[in-house]
Amino acid sequence: MSDNRDLTSENSSRGDKLVGQSRFIGIIVLYLCVNNTLRIMRNIVTLSFVLFLALMSHVATAQTQSTVVFSSPMLDSLLVINQKINSNQASIDGYRIQIYSGSGSQSKKEALEKRNKMLELFPAINNVYVVYNAPFWRVRVGNYRDRSEAMVLLNKIKVHFPGSYTVRDNTIKKSSIE
Repeated sequence: MSDNRDLTSENSSRGDKLVGQSRFIGIIVLYLCVNNTLRIMRNIVTLSFVLFLALMSHVATAQTQSTVVFSSPMLDSLLVINQKINSNQASIDGYRIQIYSGSGSQSKKEALEKRNKMLELFPAINNVYVVYNAPFWRVRVGNYRDRSEAMVLLNKIKVHFPGSYTVRDNTIKKSSIE
């Protein structure tokens, strides 16, 4: 009789395992269905938003109303003062490309060699600067207001000067901005 109980308990434990496994599989299937439904709903919302923006931009371009901006006299006077201050500054913050930086007894000679090589390889570029800021000799190229403008030249220069990179420089004359 105890043998029958052992078989019965073994069968019931197998059944419990199967029930547990089927519940687990059911939860996974439910999760995948919900996840897929959420993804579909997200796509529908995104598409609706894009269509709404497209319709609004069409409606906005069809209107011919003008916009009037009201500002205080104090704001206008501050803008004038700011323009005067900026016009008195000789230099502005900008970007250059550094192709060499070195220190030591041969660094001045190396800097001048890099400058000459730069002018030889890129004759259209005439703003190549050799700068000494103790103890470093540096060779920098260009006068750019934005880093993105400097990156265009950097990509060309990197072929011949692989260690080149953009640097922020606050000694750029306003009249030399490219």
